[in-house]
Amino acid sequence: MSTTSPILKSDRLILKELISSDITQQYIDWLNDFEVNKYLELRYMNHDKNTVKDFVDACRNRESEFLFGIFLKGSMKHIGNIKLGPINKYHKRADIGLIIGDKDCWGKGFAKEVISMISQFGFNQLKLAKLSAGCYENNIGSKKAFEKSGYQIEGFLRSHVKSINGREGIWKMGCLASDFNALKYK
Repeated sequence: MSTTSPILKSDRLILKELISSDITQQYIDWLNDFEVNKYLELRYMNHDKNTVKDFVDACRNRESEFLFGIFLKGSMKHIGNIKLGPINKYHKRADIGLIIGDKDCWGKGFAKEVISMISQFGFNQLKLAKLSAGCYENNIGSKKAFEKSGYQIEGFLRSHVKSINGREGIWKMGCLASDFNALKYK
C-alpha cells in the first residue's frame, strides 16, 4: 500500500512500511531459521534476497495490504514484521500476521505491543469492524499475545496443518472494534 502508509509509533516501537532497502541478510536468515519459522507457512520454502524482495514488492503493490517492519525506537533495529490484510472493504475486516524474527526480542512483550498498534490503526484509522488471526495450537506465546490485545478465541481447527509433531490444530482469533476500544477504558 505504497505512498500512503503511515508510520505508527509506541513508546518502544516504530512500524513503518517495509521497503526493499530493509531486506538484510539478518532478515533473510530469520525466514530460514527453523526456530523462528516453525509456526509459519513460509517455512516450506527457502528464502533469499530475490524471494523476499518479490514478497515485499508484491505487498507494496496491493491496495488491500499493509506490510510494516517492526523497528526498535531509537536504534531503528529491524526485529520483525506485521501484515494487515488482505482488507475486505465491503465487510470491513482484515487478517493479521506477524513475525518477531530477532530472538533477542522474544518474551519482551513486543508481539502484544505490535498487535495492539496494528489493531488501533485498523479500527481507528481504517474504520474496520473486525480483525482476525490464526496461530498454531502449540504457539502459546502468539495465542497469549493476541488474547492480551483483546482478541478472543472464535474457533479451533483440529488437526488442520502438518507440523513437526505430525498434525496440529489452529486457533482462530478475532477482535471487534467495539471490544478493542472498550479495552482502553478498563
